[in-house]
Amino acid sequence: MPDLRGKHMKNAVFLGIDMGTTGIRMILTDTAGEVLSERSAGIEKSFVFCEDEHYSEQDPRAWELPLLKTLDSILGDAGNCELLAIAVDSTSGTVLPVDKRCRPLSNAMLHNDSRAREESDYIRARTGISVKPSFALSKILWIKNKKPELFEKAYKFNHAADYIRGIISGNFETTDFSNAVKTGYDLAKGEWPHSIESVLGVPLQKLPEVVKTGEVIGELKRSIRERFGIKHAVKIVAGATDSTTGFYSSGARVSGDWNTTIGTVFGVRGIADEFLKDPEGLIYAHRHPEGYWLPGAASNTGGEALRLFFHDDLKEYDNKIAKMAPTGAYVYPLARKSEKFPFLNMEARGFIKSDACDPLVMFKAFLEGASYVERMIYEKIAGIGYAVGENIYSMGGGAYSRPWMQIRANVLKKNICKARVVETAFGAAMIAASGAYYSSLSEAIEHMVTMDLVFKPDTKEVAVYDELYETFVAECRLRGYF
Repeated sequence: MPDLRGKHMKNAVFLGIDMGTTGIRMILTDTAGEVLSERSAGIEKSFVFCEDEHYSEQDPRAWELPLLKTLDSILGDAGNCELLAIAVDSTSGTVLPVDKRCRPLSNAMLHNDSRAREESDYIRARTGISVKPSFALSKILWIKNKKPELFEKAYKFNHAADYIRGIISGNFETTDFSNAVKTGYDLAKGEWPHSIESVLGVPLQKLPEVVKTGEVIGELKRSIRERFGIKHAVKIVAGATDSTTGFYSSGARVSGDWNTTIGTVFGVRGIADEFLKDPEGLIYAHRHPEGYWLPGAASNTGGEALRLFFHDDLKEYDNKIAKMAPTGAYVYPLARKSEKFPFLNMEARGFIKSDACDPLVMFKAFLEGASYVERMIYEKIAGIGYAVGENIYSMGGGAYSRPWMQIRANVLKKNICKARVVETAFGAAMIAASGAYYSSLSEAIEHMVTMDLVFKPDTKEVAVYDELYETFVAECRLRGYF
């Protein structure tokens, strides 16, 4: 296959495919990150009813038709463009066994399937591999223990992204090192731990070959190319998990860059030269294809607590607080008991300390409280030894709140940045570009991501928030949170 990198083709385009839990989303973009087309399809019909709440399954055979229909639709939009590469991301931890003809042998066990509790305990105790019941390795051992005939028939255990790539390329035997993490892959050594076979009895030959994100692992099937008159080979590039792919779309690209995703909860992830283990074990890590580490963690605070108190009126409140002064109130926004970062405390509860009853004051106090927690998070990260740069990139629903973005800039004393396109499928398209056009993923991000909004600290309010923040931390310490 000819290497087209460096040949700046005028009409070169790339396709990112995001395989989610409820649907498939695709984005077609050019070398400058202009989104040329977007398409999506629901996969609700693939859900399988399970009486046990710990079970969560889909029929992978029901993924193929929505995938190919969406692919047909978006490739029809490509027109005279030169499609160079495709990359796929998916939810991490989803796993399904396939036979030698790469046909599914059972339903896919989804990322939130938690039936393998005994298996995860056994793996941790006997191998030292850090897993949870929802991890793919725990589920594979569950299949071995509970469905030995199925386990014996399994030729390979695919992740969701592997299976989707296989449908369009024919290669079902390769995975990326991001998806492989929850199957126990050792990112430091770059290999499957031998204990998976010697202790757990899972032959390593049943696991896929692992490559770095951005590596070319195949070509688009000839039958699909011919349908659209594509005469050249289209590269299939190894992707990543959905959260990792989304992180790349935020614009973070060099060591010291961090991103906060504000959704139901807070998720943070950064780029670092090395992985520094914190004594409490609260930070996990993925790997960047250029050798960096991607440390990350999650807090239970976030949008869930806001919706619990303010329901569907968030935008209405948002529009009314922009010019409001700092409230002086203290809120730790938790929807339920327990916090896992910046400290681990299963008994921690949210609190409100305020003399005000005005709903607008309380709404802003919630945003301030969440921002205080975010500052605690980054101070914890810096305390472990990680560099935290001057820009914090932002994704998730909370990144669309301008007042909140400004509050965060003032509290964190950082520039809060939001990219123009923060879609997981867009991140996958950039990964595709890194494998077929740009020399690296960092270069693809540099050329394809455009900042839409940048909020800088307001020097007048920084000093006020510094004092309020110290009192907030004291309130948390008084309650025995850490």
